[in-house]
Amino acid sequence: MNYEKGSEWRRWELHIHTPGTQKNDNFAGVSCDDKWNKYYEDIHAYIGNGEDPLKNIAVIAITDYLSIDNYKKVVADRNLPSSVKLVLPNVEMRIQPIANDSPINIHFLFNPDIIESVEDRFFSRIKFIYDSTNFSASRSELIRLGKTIKPELDDDSAYIKGIEQFVPSFDKIQEIFANDKKLRENTIILVSNSTNDGVSGAINHSDYLDDFQGDSQLKAFRQAIYKFVDGIFSATPSDIAYFLGEKTNCPADLVIKECGSLKPCVHGCDAHQNEKIFEPDQQRYCWIKADPTFNGLKQILYEPKERVKISQIVPDYKAEYYVIENVQFVDKDFQVNPIVFNENLTCIIGGKSTGKSILLHNLANAIDPSQVEEKEDKSSSTTRNIENVTVTWKDGKKDETRKIVYVPQTYLNRLSDAKESTTEIDRIIEEIVWLDSDVKEKHNLMLQSIKKYKIALNTTILGLIENRKEIDSIKNEKKEIGSRASIEAQIEKLTSQKDILSTDPNLSKEELNSYDETITNIDIVNEQILSLQKDLTNIQNIEAVVEKITFSFSLSDHIQELLNRATDDAIIAANTIWIQSKQAIIGNISKGLDKKKRRKDELLEIQDSLKSKVQKNKIISELSNNIQKENKKLKSLTEIEKKEVALIEKENAYISEICQSIEKFKHFHNQYAQTVNGKPEFKSNDLEFSVEVPFKKEAYVDKVLRLFDNRSIALKDTISIDSFSEDQYTEPLLRDFINKILDEKLQLKKGNTQETAIRELCDDWFEIKYNVQMDNDTIDVMSPGKKALVLLKLLIDLADSKCPILIDQPEDDLDNRSVFNDLIPFIKRKKKDRQIIIVTHNANVVLGSDAEEVIVANQQGSNVPNKKYRFEYRSGAIENNLPLSTVGEEAKLGILNSQGIQQHICDILEGGERAFELRKNKYHI
Repeated sequence: MNYEKGSEWRRWELHIHTPGTQKNDNFAGVSCDDKWNKYYEDIHAYIGNGEDPLKNIAVIAITDYLSIDNYKKVVADRNLPSSVKLVLPNVEMRIQPIANDSPINIHFLFNPDIIESVEDRFFSRIKFIYDSTNFSASRSELIRLGKTIKPELDDDSAYIKGIEQFVPSFDKIQEIFANDKKLRENTIILVSNSTNDGVSGAINHSDYLDDFQGDSQLKAFRQAIYKFVDGIFSATPSDIAYFLGEKTNCPADLVIKECGSLKPCVHGCDAHQNEKIFEPDQQRYCWIKADPTFNGLKQILYEPKERVKISQIVPDYKAEYYVIENVQFVDKDFQVNPIVFNENLTCIIGGKSTGKSILLHNLANAIDPSQVEEKEDKSSSTTRNIENVTVTWKDGKKDETRKIVYVPQTYLNRLSDAKESTTEIDRIIEEIVWLDSDVKEKHNLMLQSIKKYKIALNTTILGLIENRKEIDSIKNEKKEIGSRASIEAQIEKLTSQKDILSTDPNLSKEELNSYDETITNIDIVNEQILSLQKDLTNIQNIEAVVEKITFSFSLSDHIQELLNRATDDAIIAANTIWIQSKQAIIGNISKGLDKKKRRKDELLEIQDSLKSKVQKNKIISELSNNIQKENKKLKSLTEIEKKEVALIEKENAYISEICQSIEKFKHFHNQYAQTVNGKPEFKSNDLEFSVEVPFKKEAYVDKVLRLFDNRSIALKDTISIDSFSEDQYTEPLLRDFINKILDEKLQLKKGNTQETAIRELCDDWFEIKYNVQMDNDTIDVMSPGKKALVLLKLLIDLADSKCPILIDQPEDDLDNRSVFNDLIPFIKRKKKDRQIIIVTHNANVVLGSDAEEVIVANQQGSNVPNKKYRFEYRSGAIENNLPLSTVGEEAKLGILNSQGIQQHICDILEGGERAFELRKNKYHI
């Protein structure tokens, strides 16, 4: 039978007895036939229609003491549910020496293919000495042993007695298999590790290390039996951890040294009664990830950690909407049947141009065409598109766009070669760190802060430019008015002339001075009145002094309503107070205005009383008017100078604020960097992530050269282009640039203005630079192969959604050491969480990663014929070693069906046989 999806988790029941078992037959029934009927009924009732994965038993090992008769009966009866794909013989027996309560319990699971020779090759060759006589384990010999012990017994009773007493020594068992290598290859030997009837009966394995370092009398025996057997019958978590080399005081290398290899632990219900059928204590079900074949069972010896689990639930569960079930092509060149995929690791293999990449490309393209186009454009790869492609997901949905990670051929190397300052690598790393919600929030906050600050900075720069325009305007006004010294000299000259002419006895000097002073005071009072009137108008126009603001953060509806009520109440209360205060302020201004008007009237009376006298002397009057004009000029000049000083102070404040942009922008970036760098989870695995905030020196220098005439001496005095460094990017540098731009000492290139030049120079010249480190190497100093490996890990870690991963020949981008030491362990870890589909021509990727499914691709050729189509595919598990055949055992047409998956791996992949040996022996001495 062909299992297209390859190795899948199935329940295997490797220790179940039947009615008629040679010891403790407690099955229900009044007769032998009745017991068997009830036995089969309970099996059918338990398994049902096979839809419940927890009760769908795929393999049963019929167990009995020194007998395979009941196994043969079950096979001959053909009365098991169709979901049971394989029935194995499990011969149980006891061997010496003695554990705590009884001889050690050992099990032999034989390949059904050799069952007819087991009697001669196994039972007849086991020797047990009783009363100086040799006995074997054949039925006749066991009867003879029973009657030797109790001569009065009949044959059936003597047979039972013989089984009870037949306890051969361990060395006799070793001898049989040492002399029959084929028998050993077709037998899985398991031993109990119970303290009652197991190897650890004389010692608790948690003290195993101390015992091995000591001189226990049973030390050599324990080592010998553990090295001899293939696995352990135990569901105890501490046993499983020990034999897999996962205990801290007994690491894998020590277990391998003392036990010969890491050992799989299996379990069974050991049912001797109907209630126990398929239900071990504490629901410690045995799950094996393999084809339900004897060769499938052997895979637990090569992958004891990965291929067998003791669990109440199905191991390595994946949500169905994250698993691609199959893809079907509707094209004359391709096979019609859907191509299925394992939910763990599927490897697509084949010779050159056999349709491997076509399969993967069109699978990815049918799911996410935009990603395929983008990545294949970067990798400069082109693959034939098939128009009619249907992808079915495990949840039954078809042709839905869902998230995948697709890595085409050479994509990793193309990314590694990118020369841009911010590359695709940075984007990948960024998306990974953004999987942390706190980091993503801090990044958004950084962007918001920078955006908000840029708006404020641009406003400040605009204010600076407008302020400089006012300063220039004032300077022009000053030029029109004249200098202070000239005006003061003119006033002095006019005053002297007036004093000489002021000899009219009717007009005293005091009166003349009083007249001049009165005119000056009238001007002053008029200005004061205008100012008060302006204040009165402004106050009268103010309706409210409190306004509701909009907050940048969001609140829940209930809290937002409470906040709205509170702000409305505050505004009402504030406006009530404002109405009262407004009247008081208006009254105060009105009083001041009345006072100034009365003062003006007083001054006008004084002016009128003296005006006639002064005007009698026209020269004096004209001199007085000229003196008054010059005084007004002097006053205007004083006011302009004050305004100029204020504007210059304002300009300096603008420049200082603008120059702070360096630290502001750096601060926003550093806050985000500190968040990332402070996360311990980004340093906990083999990849460590961090963030730096570099200054974009090259871009800044390039901007300077684009803004200014680089031949000017002023520019060379400001910045050293050739030796410019981040240390020189300081506030004094910006201040120098700004002042020279405003003073027009730096010549701007065509198309630039003072405003744009200052804005460009004071922009955000910092960036977020992501770093990833592996084995103390940062990505910028890694070898191309190591960098490609890191990129692959990044791409696979990118999505927290557990979406499928599709990779085309990753080994092309990696060196051999990276493939073996890094890629394979990484894939083995990731396939537990993510469906992975890989095109590969590397045998170590297939076998070292323990691919659950292998798809063999073939294109029609004279030496490699297909059954019907130009492109055909066959899939199955690594352990599949048989050709597909028809009922008449005639091989199906086509090279794909002419041999098993194992043989295809060895034929197609270089080093395939060697890779099989490595896989077989990697957990052994």
